[in-house]
Amino acid sequence: MIYGDQKDSDILRRHIDQLVANIDAVGSRFTTVNLTQHTYLDLLRRIRCTLLGVSLQLGQWPDVAELKLPISLLFRSVVTDVLTGLYLATFDTDDEAFKNELMMLDLSFVGYVKTIFEHTGLEMPDASEAEVAQEIQARLDDLYAKAEHLLVAPGNTQLKKSGQIRATSDPMLFKAGLPAAKLGSLSEREMFEQIKAHPATVHLARVYILQRHLSQSHHYAPANRGFIQLPPDIECKHWFEAMVYANEVTGLLSNLLKMPAEVMQPFRDSQASLLAHLSSGMPD
Repeated sequence: MIYGDQKDSDILRRHIDQLVANIDAVGSRFTTVNLTQHTYLDLLRRIRCTLLGVSLQLGQWPDVAELKLPISLLFRSVVTDVLTGLYLATFDTDDEAFKNELMMLDLSFVGYVKTIFEHTGLEMPDASEAEVAQEIQARLDDLYAKAEHLLVAPGNTQLKKSGQIRATSDPMLFKAGLPAAKLGSLSEREMFEQIKAHPATVHLARVYILQRHLSQSHHYAPANRGFIQLPPDIECKHWFEAMVYANEVTGLLSNLLKMPAEVMQPFRDSQASLLAHLSSGMPD
């Protein structure tokens, strides 16, 4: 039983500390890495960093009740990285397709940065039009040089469409059907559809629904103002669920990294403890 009280806060922090230690044990095994390994380790590190932020805030919650909002925001970040890791894991058996999906993620990043650079003038209110244009071009030139793998041709600033990026991917890997060829980002909804349709990951597909719930703390609308006033036990239950998915998917990625049994067992032990707490309310 989840009450959203000090005991639950302490239990969550204990599980976070254990997962951080588990991730550290994985990272310490590597000195050199290939592209797939580097990706999984990046995601594990991101999850670890965010969980450290959650733990610090749980140290003041529930005494400071308002921390419920930022804690939910941090858990949203955790489950978003979990969603991304789970999605990429569906391409683990094909290096080419895996690389192409990383390019899809890069395509999103370049689009965001391009928008920032195109509005450089907002940072330079006293500069002349020519000075702003020169600075924008310099920043864009640097961006396109770093994103050459996403350009239709060297020296051409046109970005590839998703169909061009995925042209060398086996279409059978896309269990929900190959997404339409378009210019744009790899959406979280597309990740969800792939995870939901893949037999090895369908049992974890609800992580997207949890991410959508936690996203209500990220986006404001008058219709969702009640989310900030949810009773602590309801939101705390979602935090425990987020930890279940974090444990499961970090364990899955660690297994794909071919971790030995002594590294994997703590993931399993912590997961069993979490699930027991959620299902029966017995002491952790």
